[in-house]
Amino acid sequence: MAYTETYTTGYGTRVGNSFKSIGSGFLMFIAGTVLLFWNEGRAIKTERAIEGAGGACVEMPAPDKISPEFEAKVVHATTNAVSHDLLKDGMYPVAGNLTMLDRNVEYLQYEETRHEEKHDKMGGGEETVVTYTYDLRWVDDPINSSSFHDPQYRGLNEVPGMPKIQDQRLYAENVTFGAYRLPDFFIKSVGTATPIDPATDEAGLRAMLSKDSIAVAEADYQAYVQAMLKAQETLPDEHQSGNVIMYGDGVTVGSVRVTFTAVKPVNEVSIIAKVIGDKFGEYQHDNGYTFSRIENGAVPADVMIQNAKDENTMLTWALRIVGILLVVAGLKGIFNFLVIILKFIPFLATIMNFGVGLICWVVGIAWSLIVIAVGWLFYRPLLGISLIVIAVALLVWLAMRGKGKKPEGNSPNNPDGPSGPAGGQQFMSQPQPQPQQQPQPQPQQGYQGQPYGQQPQQPQQPYQGDPYGQQPQQPYGQQPQQPYGQQPYQGQPYGQQPQQPYQGQPYGQQPGQPYQGDPYGQQPPFQQ
Repeated sequence: MAYTETYTTGYGTRVGNSFKSIGSGFLMFIAGTVLLFWNEGRAIKTERAIEGAGGACVEMPAPDKISPEFEAKVVHATTNAVSHDLLKDGMYPVAGNLTMLDRNVEYLQYEETRHEEKHDKMGGGEETVVTYTYDLRWVDDPINSSSFHDPQYRGLNEVPGMPKIQDQRLYAENVTFGAYRLPDFFIKSVGTATPIDPATDEAGLRAMLSKDSIAVAEADYQAYVQAMLKAQETLPDEHQSGNVIMYGDGVTVGSVRVTFTAVKPVNEVSIIAKVIGDKFGEYQHDNGYTFSRIENGAVPADVMIQNAKDENTMLTWALRIVGILLVVAGLKGIFNFLVIILKFIPFLATIMNFGVGLICWVVGIAWSLIVIAVGWLFYRPLLGISLIVIAVALLVWLAMRGKGKKPEGNSPNNPDGPSGPAGGQQFMSQPQPQPQQQPQPQPQQGYQGQPYGQQPQQPQQPYQGDPYGQQPQQPYGQQPQQPYGQQPYQGQPYGQQPQQPYQGQPYGQQPGQPYQGDPYGQQPPFQQ
């Protein structure tokens, strides 16, 4: 069942709150910047520490004996990690020769979920609709329901007699790796947890306390039994199913579920670490960063090194994304007042919101790339410079985006347009340049549109393809300019007072009939 509350915020209050958010925006922007810069240094130093350990690593083929030749060296070895400790739960009959023993407690509680929707109102105000929903879920800690918004659910989680039990995780302290001892930071990563069932009777508990080489004195055993009985005196009736002890029916609020898991005492592991006497320590690089690694099973050294690099890369990218989001969110918090001020005109506010969002994302990503690049400049200059170039390109694109395209038509600085006096139009009478085939000892330029009677310029290219006498282009009256049917005379004044462009009729014939393609001077059959 959902519970809804509606709030209304006035225009003035919204504007005031937007100015207050500028401070928090700056804090987020600074936090994101610091995180990005720190993360790059951490990533590079961690990678160099991993590479340094991998380069110095040597194989230890027989860790079952202490060899002075490996002292102070980084070694890779594989063998069984064996626990020599007895781990005992302080409240339940769960114990044994184990590497790890875990008690996980969960409570069935109502959990409140908040969903918020905001709507702009006329005049710049804002209406906020908050919907609360409630679901039964298993959680790690009891939830205080006295502050729930829906009165029907207030106080439902406070069930009388519900047991309050704490989680507990125990690790063995004496775990050997052949002839060596594993440090605490390795023991916590040994093996995989599997279910372990609590004992149901005294015989089962006694068997659990006498595993392998571990044996408990009778006095210690009796003291342990009495401590567990006393701890459970105040607990309600329980129901056990495998490795789970349940208080309540498991479907009603106030039920408690206790789950037990453990890591067995013998586990095959592979390690990369520095040998220090009969123990292992961490390799320390010159940059101050340390490295050591343990993986379950028989894993080669090169695979372990690569796995460490992959994990470092994943962490680096995760922190980068968090840093970029903080920077962008900070910028939005700083400039959001521009959007809020225009909220009394929804259309303008929508446009401003889009513009502010776009600018914040572009500037935020560009700034993040610059910060990342600065972090890399100290270690890998080429990559750092490349990132700076990309960031600057983003800023330039943002600056040029609003300028638009330069007009291509006539302008005060270009009165003739982009293509000369004719605005890109070509005289139809001027033939397109033809590729030179055979040079002819003819005048350099033919008739190029000068009025008849003037001295025309000579063509620079020999006439190509004139079937009439193989002569070059000449002004009319000396030699025909073009073979009829090849290039009609278009738009040039013939003689002194031409009125119409020459349309392709042979000179001296009756106009009105199209020329049928015979070369000039070959007695074409003109049609009258």
